[in-house]
Amino acid sequence: METQIKHLDFISSIGMFLISSYIIAESLRIHGEVGGPLYSSPGLLTLFLGSMLMLCSVLLFVKSLKKVGIKANVRAVRQWLGEFIKSKEVHNMLLGILILGLFVFILLPRFPFLLSSFIFLFILMKVMNAGSILKITIISICVSGSIFTLFQIIFKVPLP
Repeated sequence: METQIKHLDFISSIGMFLISSYIIAESLRIHGEVGGPLYSSPGLLTLFLGSMLMLCSVLLFVKSLKKVGIKANVRAVRQWLGEFIKSKEVHNMLLGILILGLFVFILLPRFPFLLSSFIFLFILMKVMNAGSILKITIISICVSGSIFTLFQIIFKVPLP
C-alpha cells in the first residue's frame, strides 16, 4: 500500500506541475493584457498561488523519486495505467462523459429543456443499469419536471 501511494505521489506531482504551469501562464497573460506594474496586476494572486502549487509539486516529485526511483515509478505508472484502461468503472465513466456531451452539445441546443433532460437522464440511467425501463422512465419524468418546476416556475430562472 505504501509503494502504491508513492507512485500516486509521482503521478499527482506531474499533474499538479502541469496545472500550475497553466495557472502561471494565464496569470502572466492577464498581466500582459492589463499592463502596469506586476504588484497591482489582477493576475498577481493567481501567479503567487500557481507558483506555490508548482513548488509543492516539485517537492512532491523529488520526494517520490528519493523513495522509489524513476524506473520503479515509471514501471508502476505503466502497470497502473494498464489496469486503469481495462477497468469497467473507467469505461462507464467515459461513457457517462460522452452522454453528458451529447446532452450539452446536441440535445440542449435543439430541443426544449424538459425533453432534453428527460432523454439525457433516461439514456444515462439505462446505460448504467439503474433499473427497469418503467422505473427509469418514471424517475426521468419526475426529475426533469421537478427541476423545470423549481427553477422555471418557482424561482423564475430561465432554463436553456
